[in-house]
This record gives sequence, C-alpha cells and structure tokens, in this order.
Amino acid sequence: MTLPHTLPDRLDGHRCIVIDRLRLPFHIGIFDHEKGRPQTVVISLRLFVAETGRARSTDIADHVSYAEVVDAIRAIAASGRHIPLVENLAEEIADIALSDVRVARVVVDVRKSDIIPEAEGVGVVIERAQEERRNHGR
Repeated sequence: MTLPHTLPDRLDGHRCIVIDRLRLPFHIGIFDHEKGRPQTVVISLRLFVAETGRARSTDIADHVSYAEVVDAIRAIAASGRHIPLVENLAEEIADIALSDVRVARVVVDVRKSDIIPEAEGVGVVIERAQEERRNHGR
C-alpha cells in the first residue's frame, strides 16, 4: 500500500505533484542475504509547491518537473551503489525533491516489495520541509 489517494481537504495554497509507485531495482539492505543483488523498491512522493501567479502557465520552466525528480531517482538505482536502509534512501530522495526551492514540503514513501511475502511492501514514510533543510544547512 502506498500513500493514501485522498489528499487533505486543504492544501493551504499549494499544489501537490504526485509520483506514484515508481518501481526500481536498488542495492539496498543491511542483511547479508540482501547484499550483492538488487531488490525491487517501490517509491511514492508528494511534492507540495506553493501556488503562484504562474500556475496556469504552459512554460515548463514555471513548474516543478516530476520528470527531473524521477530521473534523479533512476540515476541512484542505476549507480549500483549499496544503500544500507530504506530510511537512507528516503532521506536522499527528500533531498532531491527539496533541491528545487519551489518545493515547500515533500512526503516520501519507500518500500521494499519482496522482503515479506505476506506484505505488499515494508518500509518508511517521511515528511521533510524546505524550512528544515535551511535550518540544517543543506
């Protein structure tokens, strides 16, 4: 199960960009049986962007690009770099999303889909904000 498909009643002047159930192979995990082979990871994101006067613009430069976020996540997967924990991957993805200063807040859901046969996935959901990023010098 991924993030709920219903959004809050109010987005407080924000639009929500959705990337839902991106499935990619990652080298991830701390256990010996997880190392040396890729595992399918399912990633969902909600990027909250403040509404501006350019919300109806047809110029892509006026909008946060979900394609750029997806490409950056794909690049992590393709690198073959080993990531110890889903929490580490979620933080890295949050940093990618927040690297565009127009993204005020991001919710990242990262789940391994093949670990527990009885579960669709196991993982973590985090929420990070641009304000936190600035306060921690990122």
